[in-house]
Amino acid sequence: MAEKTSAEKQQTAQPTEGTVTTPQAEAPALTVADLRNIRMIIDISSQRGAFKGGELATIGSVFDKLDTFLKSVDAKADVPQPVPTQTTEQSKAEDK
Repeated sequence: MAEKTSAEKQQTAQPTEGTVTTPQAEAPALTVADLRNIRMIIDISSQRGAFKGGELATIGSVFDKLDTFLKSVDAKADVPQPVPTQTTEQSKAEDK
């Protein structure tokens, strides 16, 4: 029988009495609202002359990608979602 590696032993090890477990930090979330704010920041910054001429092509490219993505998200949000004709509970009741 193969021996467990130290990583496998650590995964299966149970905390002993007096051991403190540290809660894991949640991964930062980036929302559509955050992306809209970034788009607005880029737009305002460019209007105020915050970018050098050589940077404008890169910034414009990123802005265009972001703008296209946000427009597609908005378009999907405007599309009415199909309404189910009956709920799952209703179909189960009819099957009986």
